[in-house]
Amino acid sequence: MKLLEKILVPIDVNTDSIEQINATIKLANAYKSEITLMCVVGDTELKDNIKDIVVKSVTESLNEIKEVLISNKVKVQEPEIAFGKIVDFIVQKANSEKVNLILIGTKEKKKREKFKLGIIAEQIIRESDIPVWLVNGEKKTLFSSILCPVDFSEPSKRALTNAVLLARKFDASLKIITVYEPLEYVSKRINIDLDEENATRLQRVKDKMKALIKDLDLKGVNHKIEIKYGKADEKILDTIKKQHIDLLIMGTNGRTGLSRFFMGSVTEKVIREMPCSFITIKKIDVIQQ
Repeated sequence: MKLLEKILVPIDVNTDSIEQINATIKLANAYKSEITLMCVVGDTELKDNIKDIVVKSVTESLNEIKEVLISNKVKVQEPEIAFGKIVDFIVQKANSEKVNLILIGTKEKKKREKFKLGIIAEQIIRESDIPVWLVNGEKKTLFSSILCPVDFSEPSKRALTNAVLLARKFDASLKIITVYEPLEYVSKRINIDLDEENATRLQRVKDKMKALIKDLDLKGVNHKIEIKYGKADEKILDTIKKQHIDLLIMGTNGRTGLSRFFMGSVTEKVIREMPCSFITIKKIDVIQQ
């Protein structure tokens, strides 16, 4: 089993990366990972003398981070600086280095921004087939409580498998939920008993959850399984807030859109609010066999 052998950590030297580095240290120490540090400067029209100043400043910042990692007994490659399209460079680097994870931080929310999730972060999540771990820079990095919502799609099943492995590794509590959205209205032209139909749908959800859990090895993992009622995104966010979740793990599906839970792009709605640090998983596991 490849236990997070390589982690790519793109740094934005203009923002506070303390929690991003803290998360890097914890993961690297737990899995003996090798870290690749890089910074991509999006401005490609700089004059040579200005570019030299930028390179010098960025190099100093990356070297400071490198020394912090080394002092915490983390193996780290020589930092890399690139100029160009930020998302493209990060995704290409992740693929060429065959990393197990891209670990990025968040910028502070600007007053005019509707969502907390930054544009660059969202684009990386969309473009990368490699799992992305987005660290919420406003909260202390902890791995004590993990939430994994499932909709029984393949990406959400993969997310759950990884959630179990991470919960066991960090001795964290794991909450597994699915959200049942009952039918509230149908056209009068359709002859249907709403109560009976909802009861049937609920039973299907229970049966799917039972089958899903049956295939998991939850031995030694402090876990709780729950079926919630209502709108999926609202229930997920409410659970994170009320139960003080540290880490959210969710499945995503392809580059054209984030995974859809039941009726609506729930994953997208949830992660745009950045309620806590989270991992998005598509076709590749964080911890690969």
